[in-house]
Amino acid sequence: MQKLIRRTALVKKQAARKVVARQGKSDSDDRKLRLNQQKIINISIRNDTRAARLARHEDWLLGPLAPKRDVGAARETYGTLDARRLRGVDKPKDQIKDWGIVEGDRIVVIQDGHRERGNIGKVREVRKEAQECFVTGLNRADVAIPDYLLLNELDKTPVRPYEVPIPLSAVRLVVPLPHPETGALRDVVIKELRLKKTGYAQLSGDDPPTRFIAGVKPAIQIPYPEKAPEEFEDNEIDTLRIEVEERTFVPTLLRPPMPTGIIDELRNKYSKFRDRHDDAFIAKKMEEDRIVDERKRSIRKMDTPLKELHRKERAERKARGKPVLSEEMLAQIGEVMAKNAVQLSSASALQSATA
Repeated sequence: MQKLIRRTALVKKQAARKVVARQGKSDSDDRKLRLNQQKIINISIRNDTRAARLARHEDWLLGPLAPKRDVGAARETYGTLDARRLRGVDKPKDQIKDWGIVEGDRIVVIQDGHRERGNIGKVREVRKEAQECFVTGLNRADVAIPDYLLLNELDKTPVRPYEVPIPLSAVRLVVPLPHPETGALRDVVIKELRLKKTGYAQLSGDDPPTRFIAGVKPAIQIPYPEKAPEEFEDNEIDTLRIEVEERTFVPTLLRPPMPTGIIDELRNKYSKFRDRHDDAFIAKKMEEDRIVDERKRSIRKMDTPLKELHRKERAERKARGKPVLSEEMLAQIGEVMAKNAVQLSSASALQSATA
């Protein structure tokens, strides 16, 4: 039984090491994917910037003789963005922060140099993994739609306006709060939010945390935007609620809630990870251990006279204990050490004289 327990423990440790190694490889693959995506976006931005600078320089030098660039393949897509720049690259897990901004919130752009700085809009979508959000009506740009996406669509327009994502660090929440003196409602920009699990949310991981204004006492709670109730349409194939709520099985104490052998169908009976066994199996393994121990004891009874003599001598030496040096033995050891010291000193003196 001990052998089986040891094997199960070793198998679990090995499986845990494999999971860690697999997770490390998955993180490495995700990191390579993020770097490749970021590289593609950076190349697109760098090429557009270089082309714009070159065109501006040519327009300044040539004036009326400057070439017309919205011709040929770029006739309808000149000055548009690449569709791949509509989605940012996902951030590593250690760089993902919960800003407390959700879909439906009103926000204001505060980033210096941003073309929408100071404008207020409603959040349409939040991508927490990429730390960005889409705001309805803000930061719109013309995007060139690839040809392969237009094959199965009725609208063949190659250029369409879309909202370009804005970093969550570049926006702040805007909420209407009463004025402390007049009591009139006015829009207030929340510099920082404090998120805290309160009430039932402390026990449930699905409920969002409560939002408070950081550094303000008494605490001011910022409610989440109200969501429209979901509408469900009943169809003929749907199960009636009265049938769903009907109790068709009532367990009793006279019989088990399910057949005893069904547990072997739900899990592998012969799994090497199994650490809980039936009483019959444990008794069988204990009996096997007992038989092995009896065999070992029977082998000891078959010792030869020489082995018995050695075992008797070992027992006698163990009974006597460690030997103790007597006074006479210590005196003899001292005499030998003194004689050796005299011989060593005379040999060294002779060696120095000859040198």
